[in-house]
Amino acid sequence: MYNELGIHERAKADMMVGCGWHMLGQDDKAFDPLMRAVASDGCMSASDQLSAILVVMPLLRKKCQWRQIIEAGDKARKLAAGVWVDPVLPFLKGMALERLKCTEQAANHLEESIAMKPGFRQAHLEFQQAASELDDVERCRRVAQLLVDQGGYWVNCLQRPLHFTSNPKVRSQPWYDPQLFELVHALEKNFHAIRGELEAFNKSRWSSVGSAHRGNENSRHDADLVSTGEWREVVLLGDSDECEENCRECPMTAELLRSFSEVSQCAEMRLGESLFSQLLPGTRLRSHCGPSNLRLTCHLGIRIPSGCKIVCGGEPCCWEEGKCIVFDDSFEHEVLHEGDEARTVLLVNFWHPDVPPEMRHGLMSAARSPHDLAA
Repeated sequence: MYNELGIHERAKADMMVGCGWHMLGQDDKAFDPLMRAVASDGCMSASDQLSAILVVMPLLRKKCQWRQIIEAGDKARKLAAGVWVDPVLPFLKGMALERLKCTEQAANHLEESIAMKPGFRQAHLEFQQAASELDDVERCRRVAQLLVDQGGYWVNCLQRPLHFTSNPKVRSQPWYDPQLFELVHALEKNFHAIRGELEAFNKSRWSSVGSAHRGNENSRHDADLVSTGEWREVVLLGDSDECEENCRECPMTAELLRSFSEVSQCAEMRLGESLFSQLLPGTRLRSHCGPSNLRLTCHLGIRIPSGCKIVCGGEPCCWEEGKCIVFDDSFEHEVLHEGDEARTVLLVNFWHPDVPPEMRHGLMSAARSPHDLAA
């Protein structure tokens, strides 16, 4: 019967069938008729075709059909006489452009979406990734302030993690007094033993951040932070294939780290890692925000030459050998090394002290949940 219909009747039937299956949650069955409706130029009203595009673009997102999303978005704007009729349209086009590495165009479209709906959380998260890749810090802050002003998520335009728990009991501050943490006392007490294990470590086992044995998305993101120079690591607790062997070469350090549940569980739940981190002279890690405010970061200075510093939340700090610093890396931070020798620290991510142990698993499950498009 479908084949006996005229082209206009077919377009209307595709629209009705596609929307019907979509309302029933049967998106696989909805996809093809909706795509035919989107392509049926001149066979239905502009408003109906726009409606079909609005329904099908999120389906294209699920299928990672980035180029088709861009085409559908362009068609929607043309049908609406050059304007966006819904903030989801520039959001999805910006998201698609980002996946295709068209970062500047992506940031522009995502900012358009945010201008239409300042509280559009997922658009903000995508925008921050794009603008951060462009190293446009001022733009990151300015746009983030729009979401801060809406309330209910970020509380500071300098603290822009992809996952943010807005529980007021979890403090938001860039720096912490190191002496408040038992972990710090243990690391500083065992400094010479830790440095001794590292100095006896096989130097050929240092690897660049983002190298093959760490081919996960977080590691690739970290590698992209290197503006100039070289960043190396030896992962002890984390998702590197080399952790087991690295721990065998640094047994005391590994055992010490595992003795703190806030450290070991942070690594086990993939909230963070523990590793030796080394920057070669001339290295700059561009300004960025860590992935979550559920953790803090401790650095124990191992080899600290002059000329290197970290700036977190706008406040600079320098390392000292044998001493720890503790900061919240979900705040904007950057690292500069203008010295003549390698800077080496033991980097330890650990659970935020304001998160009770019994809540850790639940919060990590929430952090891994997909963001609602309408959030």
